[in-house]
Amino acid sequence: MRLRPAVLAITAIFLATGCTAAPVPLASSGPPTSHRPIAPPTLTNTLTVHGVEDGRTVLLSDGTKIRMAGLAAPEECWAKAAAAFAKAFLLDKPVKVDPGDPTIVDEAPLWLEDGTEYALLAVGQGILRGDAPHDPAFVEAEASATKAGLGLWGDPCRGQAKAPTSATPPPVVVTVPSPVPTTKTTAPAPPPVFGCAVNYRVTYRWNGGFNADVTITNTGNVPISGWTLRWKFTRDQTVTDMWNATAQQYGQEVRATNVDYTKTIPAGATQVVGFTAAHRMDNPAPAGFSLNDHACPIR
Repeated sequence: MRLRPAVLAITAIFLATGCTAAPVPLASSGPPTSHRPIAPPTLTNTLTVHGVEDGRTVLLSDGTKIRMAGLAAPEECWAKAAAAFAKAFLLDKPVKVDPGDPTIVDEAPLWLEDGTEYALLAVGQGILRGDAPHDPAFVEAEASATKAGLGLWGDPCRGQAKAPTSATPPPVVVTVPSPVPTTKTTAPAPPPVFGCAVNYRVTYRWNGGFNADVTITNTGNVPISGWTLRWKFTRDQTVTDMWNATAQQYGQEVRATNVDYTKTIPAGATQVVGFTAAHRMDNPAPAGFSLNDHACPIR
């Protein structure tokens, strides 16, 4: 892969508020704090993103399609969420593109209008793996996302770690005496029980806005097929983008309804809903979480 100057920090994302103050990453997560934000190189080709093919491939307003440098291919477990994240931050928004080395076809760095390098943002939020092993900013961003369990490093993907497989051993045939017939009593199946719990966590914040995850856990004994998660903000927070669900907001009440690929939550499994929001005052955690009109305790 072609080397390029490392972007040494993620600058604040102000797509909704238009603010320009620097972000304040949380100690437990977010992008690396040992680097200072820098502006992208002076570029003449400011374009608009007209389409998102996947988490690292976009169609630009000049008709070209580029793969963003610094990003590995989307993991199967998190591919749809990566595409949704890219649409929330890039679709129909102005970006700056550096064509870079002309010998590397269709691959280039891409910056948001405020100077954030999108590839570094995506890696720092656990949306995609980095593909820049010699760039310390990318290495540190991926390590931070891994430690905090963000995105594909959290439930249900867990970094797509797969147990090693081995050849199936031949079957062993054992001759045993015929059992004596016995009368077997089958216990009745337990009745279906609906149960849920939520965990709310702010993953990144800046002056006037923040990113957050809501992790839903199915604590019942049957799958949940189709769901709407509701909660109430207690200040003036306003959701501006959401992934893994479709958002509606009525005053302080937010409704997050599943999309096709998050419709089913098996018993004992989890589903993460991520969103970006703006606020003008302080930012306390919301209250009153419910799933399909069942109250969910906060863990």
